[in-house]
Amino acid sequence: MKIACGTVIFRHFSLDVALKEIKQAGYQYVETQATIPFCSHVNPWKDDPEIYKQKIKDHGFLGTTALWATDGALIPNEKSVDSIFACLEWAKAANIPIVHFGDGFKPGNMDIEKARQILEERLYVIVQKAKSLQMQLAIEPHGTFSLTKEGLLNILALAGAPLGVNYDAANIYRSGYVESGSGESAWHTAGVGEDEVDIAKAIAARIIHFHIKDYIREKNVCVPLGEGSVKNKEVVEVLKEAGFRGAVSLETEGEKDLEVCRHIITKSKQYLDRLNIS
Repeated sequence: MKIACGTVIFRHFSLDVALKEIKQAGYQYVETQATIPFCSHVNPWKDDPEIYKQKIKDHGFLGTTALWATDGALIPNEKSVDSIFACLEWAKAANIPIVHFGDGFKPGNMDIEKARQILEERLYVIVQKAKSLQMQLAIEPHGTFSLTKEGLLNILALAGAPLGVNYDAANIYRSGYVESGSGESAWHTAGVGEDEVDIAKAIAARIIHFHIKDYIREKNVCVPLGEGSVKNKEVVEVLKEAGFRGAVSLETEGEKDLEVCRHIITKSKQYLDRLNIS
């Protein structure tokens, strides 16, 4: 497996600051985001992918594991298809193999069948685009349907390769996620959380990327790996048994204090090293 660190942890700082700090902490791979304005480290309409590739090399990384898409919530965001198309094309040029997205939070005035229809229609066209580019797409448990085993399995049944899962055990554990859009970000919840290990076992063959983060429910805060309650070690064992060879990428929702960011990525790297996954 590859050990990576998401630049989103440093979303309040520049991409160069994020890359410098991540490399100094010992990570060989990075993951970045185009979730404008939540994390604007990549703008596929303005940034040159060749310059990005060179920047990654200049900082000493072996590569970028994935890109979280702009407008990546399929159900509520009418811009999602066009934006994911742009991100797929940019990521292809930047030598990034996977683009992440989510189903997103169903608007309150939309009935559930309409939400399913929109998800299915938009999923179909982005999968066709990914196929044409020989790119991979990864849906993250990040919305109305995908935070349950049944819902995630139903989504995966709609399409085979190149659709996989960017698994996020913490999102499953707390049955919630942060969604950005329209210049804002907001916390959403889908009710009572299911067991993150049970779901990982059910979809292990379709997991192509793993967002590993830890979380303290009582404080509603991300913490260094091993200091919260998410069953990340058990999920990693599931991935080992399944022969997973993708990226295990550290993620939080982004801290404002640089020292806190450093502490999280340093302590988490030590935890990841103890798992013997690289």
